[in-house]
Formats: sequence, structure tokens, C-alpha cells
Amino acid sequence: MADPVVPQDLEMSDDAEYDFEDKVGVEKDLSGDGGCKKTILRKGEGWEVPEVGDEVTVHYVGTLLDGTKFDSSRDRGDYFSFQLGKGKVIKGWDTGVASMKKGELANLVCRADYAYGAAGSPPTIPPDATLQFEVELISWKSVKDITGDGGVIKTIVSEGQGWQNPKAADEAVVTYSARLKPAPSPEEAAAAAAAAKKPQSAAELGLPVVASSPEGGAVFEVGQAPCSGFAAALKSMKQHESAVLLLKPEYAAGVAEVPEGQLLEVEFTLSELHRVDTPAPGVTKKILAEPEGSYMKPSDGSTVTVVVSTRSADGATVYEEEKEVTFTTDEEQVPEGLELAVTSMRAAERALVTITDPALAEAPEGAVAGTGVPAGASGVVYDLTLKSFQKAKEKWEMNNQEKLASALSRKEKGNAAYKAGRLARAARQYAAAVEAANSIQERDLSPNPAGDAEGPSAAVLLAQAKDVKKACANNWAAVELKRKNWAEAASQATKVLELEPSNIKALYRRAQARIGLGELLEAELDIRSGLLGEPDNADLTALNRKLKVQMRELNKKEAKLYGKMFAALGKGSSGAEQQEQQQPANGTEAAEDGAAPMEADAAAASPAGTAAVEAAA
Repeated sequence: MADPVVPQDLEMSDDAEYDFEDKVGVEKDLSGDGGCKKTILRKGEGWEVPEVGDEVTVHYVGTLLDGTKFDSSRDRGDYFSFQLGKGKVIKGWDTGVASMKKGELANLVCRADYAYGAAGSPPTIPPDATLQFEVELISWKSVKDITGDGGVIKTIVSEGQGWQNPKAADEAVVTYSARLKPAPSPEEAAAAAAAAKKPQSAAELGLPVVASSPEGGAVFEVGQAPCSGFAAALKSMKQHESAVLLLKPEYAAGVAEVPEGQLLEVEFTLSELHRVDTPAPGVTKKILAEPEGSYMKPSDGSTVTVVVSTRSADGATVYEEEKEVTFTTDEEQVPEGLELAVTSMRAAERALVTITDPALAEAPEGAVAGTGVPAGASGVVYDLTLKSFQKAKEKWEMNNQEKLASALSRKEKGNAAYKAGRLARAARQYAAAVEAANSIQERDLSPNPAGDAEGPSAAVLLAQAKDVKKACANNWAAVELKRKNWAEAASQATKVLELEPSNIKALYRRAQARIGLGELLEAELDIRSGLLGEPDNADLTALNRKLKVQMRELNKKEAKLYGKMFAALGKGSSGAEQQEQQQPANGTEAAEDGAAPMEADAAAASPAGTAAVEAAA
């Protein structure tokens, strides 16, 4: 028998091919075939490199391999600019400069086929010459065809900050000035490109401003920008970025009327960006000030300190003046909408939080002073700053008994929210309970077969965790039935059945969800399975009757449809009519007369029946 193959550990040197760090003095084959090699002489700044189409500006000195200088921008005392990746320069430059960072100084060695080829460039460059270039990347301007049809061309003048681009719902503060300029003819554009000549801007030509932003900038939602060209450009920008936009007439409509044969040239700056998030339906958060550094946010059970003031959406009514308050999240000490917003914030973040759902603005009994609003108020706005917070213990910091206690607590909070009709909160609590129970893993349990003063046995803990998962998934399904989220209701009921295939409540709820999804045959199978376990279950029996009615109605519709199809083919409809009269609905008996209308949610049954929310530990 052959010896088993023992996996060998890789040496650290094996990682060399994945080494992306810039190293001074190390030659790299950029082209992969030896045609263009680069040696960094001085590292550049940051991590960004120019892209194809960008206008790059460099200094360079070109020499033959024997050191003979044939060209130098430094000797001329002027930078050289070209459009990267468009064949405006030799292939070695397009390859080499594309790998450089701002301020980088590098030596490029370009083989003849990456330089001037077999012909050379007489009289200074001989045929089949390998060339060397000392190149310094001074800067670049990013030139982008934003819309892909030439309708919005953006040239970055100064880079922005951060990494996030605006979304349609975000609020932008923009300064701009716009001028009309003649659109170049195809011949003019081709000639300028061939000569690598940069066209003069409208400002350089002294053309008048035809539109501009008000003092302090124009403020609008990105998706509601004054013209479609602004909206398209903004989605590619970062805060404080400045650019020049060239807009075709159809993309400028709303800012200026652009005659045929002209373009609108816009000097455009994104002065401020206020990101808009939706922590929950009915809760909108517009961020006014974002902290740098930490990305930690309060979790449920955290102690938070906020500075808050409250007013109506129109600003006409001030409900609470600014004050500092402290509360614990997930303990119903403040309106639910306010708590949802706070748990989405970082320390030192300031935001305007608008709550349009009155139920989420309602203050619970015993609410912390300074956070409530009059009953029934909608369109409530909180000016909110999260000063500090102390996070609750994370699940990974808990032992298994603490995880189980957390799951049980969440389940009880979910049940209370369900009974109060706060379905969104109930769903969140059940989800958190299941997550906590799932975090109890058998491999993490220390041997304790009989249970002792240290706590219950491993088997007991796992059984209790399983019970919590079943109860909460079942209750979660009931919540989603009330919200008519049929797919999620079916999913949660299925999770129960994976743990206990004969669970009557889960079969009942999944059948309801499948009826909502139009999956009538699958619903019938669930009902039959449930009745096998509990033949006298009133809820399942009633649901079965309603299902038969629905299936019979569906068969009638299908019979009429097929009858029309056969009639159109000249075959008549008598066969379809006979089928309707003789064939039971999908093999089931006809529904009894006088059956009550079908209830499509868990509230249809009595609290003690199948549809009741689980209350077992």
C-alpha cells in the first residue's frame, strides 16, 4: 500500500506572485512578455492609478540603452500630457504609465515592439531600438463618458474625499456655472485628437454664463436634480469633488436651453453630501455630520447618550427643545422610530431623523423625558446627535447560558410586541432570538453530562435552544402572515418543520402562506399532513374547506379558458364543459355549501387554537 500523501506547507516565498506592494529598485514585467518593464525609483502617493481615457501629465527623459538622450520634457521645461490607453503614445507608455501612482518616478524599458518598432524614428531613434524612459507621473484628469452615449462627459478637476458615491435619495449641495459652447464637428474632433490638442474651455474662450447656482449652492435630492445630466454626474462623484461637465442638449434640459449644435459646459462642484438612510420603513435619516474613524454602532441593550430636539416636519411646532438624554436600547424607553435611528448611528454622528409612521413616533409608557411627541403626531423630525454609547455584551462574549437567556428574553419581547400589534418589532425580536439560539453550538459546550451547580447539561441546553428556535420561527411565520409576506411566512414555517416535521402549527401556517402564494396543491399536502396528526383540528378543517372552494373556482376558470381555446380551433367547448361538471377539483371533494370565507392570517383562530402565538418556553 502506498504511503499517504502528506500536504506540504507553503513557504512564505510562495506568496511572491501575489505581492502587490510597490518596491523601489525591483524590476517588474508589466506586459508579461518582457516588452515593458518598470523599476520604481521613487514611490508615489496613495493607491489610485489612472484609467483608460484619463488625461495624464508627465515629465520624462528618453534615452537609448547606451545612455544617449533623444528627448526630454525637462529640457524643454514643460510637462507632456496625453490621453491614456487610446494609442496616442507608444504602447510601452500606455502600459507603464497605467501602473503608476501620483508622484511616482519610474524607469520604463520598452522593447522595440512596445516603442517605435522596426522602423524606429529617424534620425534620433534607430530601427528595432529598445528604449529607456525616466517618467514622473505629475497628475491626471479623469475623463469619463458617464452615460455611455457621449451625453454627459465628466473631467475631474480636483478629486473628492471618501469612497462613497451619492445615491438617488441623498441630498447634495452643489455650486455650478454653465456656459454654452459650439459642439465640435466630427472632423474638428478627429483633428484635435490626432494632434493630442486639448480644446479650449468655454471660460477660456470668454463665453458668458447662462446659468448658475444660487449663493451658498443649490440643494436638492440627487434623483431630483435640475437636469438629468447633473443626476448622472453626481452618482459618479465624491464629496468636495470638482469637475467640468459637457452636456448634450437633452441632458441639460431644466438648467439651460441648449440650441442644436451646441453643448453646455458646466463647472461643477459637489460642496456637501448628506447621505440619506432608511433604518426601517417610516424612518428616514439624513446625516448632517459624519465622524471619521470608528464604525461601531450601538447594539440592542446598549446605554446611549444623545442630544435631541423634536419638531413637526413643517417646522411650525417644536415639541421638545434640545436636551441631553440617556437611555438603554431595546427596553422601550423611547419611541421605536427614534431607537431604530440611534442604533444605526456612530458616535459623534449628527442626523435629522424623520418619522412618518405615527406608530413609530408614539412614546411608550414611562418614556424618557424629552423624547416623546403628542399622540397621533406624524411627520416628526428629531435633530439627533449620538454623543456616546456603551455597548451591551456581544454574543461572542457570552457563555452558552447567557446566549440562551438572551434568546428567551427576545422571544418574550417578540410575543409582547405581537400582542400589541407591533408586527415589525415582533419580527425583529424573533429574528434576534433565533440568531442567539443558533449561536449555541454543541462544539462549544463543555462536558457536563448530568448538570450541576455550573448549569444544565449540554443536552439540556441544546434541547432548550431547539425549542426556542421552533417557537420563534413559528411565531415569526404568524407575524408574516398578518403582514401578507407569504414567502417569508412559508420560509419560517419550513424552518420549524425541518426541526419537527409533524408540527401542526407550522403545517397550518405554511398552508396559509402557500395559499397566499397560489401554491394550492402544496397547501393541500400540508393540510393533509396536519389532519393526519390531528384529525379533529378545527382550524385545519376550516382551512381545508376554504382551499377546496378556491381550487374549484380555479378549475372553473381553467375550464372556461380551455373551452375558448378549443372553440377557437373549431373543436367546440362541450368537452371542457363536461370536464367541469364531472371532475372534482384536483381530486378533492367539492366544498360544503355555506362554508365561511377563508381567513388568510393567523388571527383567524381563537387564541387557544392552532393560530395562537406560541407561549411555551
